[in-house]
Amino acid sequence: MTNNEPKSNHSLDGVKCAVNTCYYNADQCCTASEIMIQPHNTLSDKQETDCSTFILK
Repeated sequence: MTNNEPKSNHSLDGVKCAVNTCYYNADQCCTASEIMIQPHNTLSDKQETDCSTFILK
């Protein structure tokens, strides 16, 4: 999975997103084709979320 995945036409069942600046957030539903969650405090360029699929809008 890369951060260049296109948005899906459907949201992921049961996956809610509270990060309103994420490209994949559509009315608090995740439209990424798949997601990757990292453990909290993992060294990453993602400062506000543990979701490594995050792309800034």
